[in-house]
Amino acid sequence: MRCANIDHMNLRDLDVRLLYTLEAIHRTGSISQAADELGVSQPAVSHSLRRLRTTFDDQLFVRTPTGMLATQRGEYLAGAARRIRAVVDDELDSSSTFDPGRLERTFRIFMTDSAEMVLLPQIMHRLRARAPRINIASSTLPPDAMVEALDRGLADLAVGPFPELSQSGLRRERLYRRGFLCLAARDQPAVNQHGLTREVYLSEAHLVIHSPGRTRDVFEEFLSENGFDRRVALTVPHMLSVPAVVRESDLIATVPQTVGTFFSGYPGIRVYPVPFHEDPAPPRTTVAQYWSRHAETDPATTWLRTQFRELFHEPDSPPASTSDNLSDLTK
Repeated sequence: MRCANIDHMNLRDLDVRLLYTLEAIHRTGSISQAADELGVSQPAVSHSLRRLRTTFDDQLFVRTPTGMLATQRGEYLAGAARRIRAVVDDELDSSSTFDPGRLERTFRIFMTDSAEMVLLPQIMHRLRARAPRINIASSTLPPDAMVEALDRGLADLAVGPFPELSQSGLRRERLYRRGFLCLAARDQPAVNQHGLTREVYLSEAHLVIHSPGRTRDVFEEFLSENGFDRRVALTVPHMLSVPAVVRESDLIATVPQTVGTFFSGYPGIRVYPVPFHEDPAPPRTTVAQYWSRHAETDPATTWLRTQFRELFHEPDSPPASTSDNLSDLTK
């Protein structure tokens, strides 16, 4: 595809920095955010946009309530600018050494709330030590919106249990696999009397975490596919309230293993293995990092992915016994 009506331009006189500005406005959807990222003033970015509009005889971006929206030509040129920048970074500047300590950039990462709880403390500790000038903005979106944002360069990385993204065409690297744990109050009557058997699990009321922004729940699918029915007494959109609610009620919550371990020290909470064994075997989730092919050669995002890999990648292993490593949590 070629950009139409550009015969009158002298593209040899086009300053490549203008294309960098165009790409930054497209990715951030904001003149002010583009200015912050480029390290220039907002009037300078506005001036560059006026030059680009004159050069290409197109508005390129229109202001909307949600930010700067690219025109058809602006969308095309932003993609071209990303490819040009990748060539410059990868080929022409290959002799320079990437220095994370001097990097000034905001990385936008999609994470579930459980990934934020478990991964963010460790990764931020490392990033603050190695790249103190960078910023991290964590958020979540429905899977289709995440794919679009990564492909358009509006976000840099997605890290978490996002099974839908595995079929999206994004680049993917598995970090680790985990099962699930159950949380119950220490004085939960049925569990205290009988233990958390399958019968008790299915007969008691449950707390379930669900929100439109979350990907499909692997454990809910496991129960449905195997014909297990339980009463869901409370649904909440995030993990934050789970231990407080469980402690003050008779509800049982099933959470990812890393989250259960995280909450194991919460007063009044006891952690149990899920009461499903080999028939049928309980599911496990895969936590992975995902990125667009456009970010494949960007040294900054490559470095960021390396930090996640070095901290969290584990060789795959068969599911552990439901009693493994739980004796200290259930006492």
